[in-house]
Amino acid sequence: MDDITPLNLEDAPKLFGMRFDQLFAVLASLIVSTQLYSWMNPLMFNGQDLRLYICLFFGILGPFYCLVTLNHSASYWETLLNFYTGSQVLIPGPDPNPVRFLTDEKLPEFID
Repeated sequence: MDDITPLNLEDAPKLFGMRFDQLFAVLASLIVSTQLYSWMNPLMFNGQDLRLYICLFFGILGPFYCLVTLNHSASYWETLLNFYTGSQVLIPGPDPNPVRFLTDEKLPEFID
């Protein structure tokens, strides 16, 4: 019996929902920010220690890289912002986008 399982290898393999470069960026920014905090001497400015803010900036770079490198166009960002900022009323009914499901996919038959 041939295996007809569809493989999605369009963009890149994923782990935890992120591509490997994104995952490495998040992990590297976390490691760099924590190690930088432990290596730095306190930087006092106006009675505040600036180490925390500097390390938070380096810790945010990894997730920011993940947001910037998404494979979406500017219209995707506009749609996303409109979804979260615009008012919507969701009315139950038939699926407005019926082509999202694969209807002509060849499915395997399991024999008991």
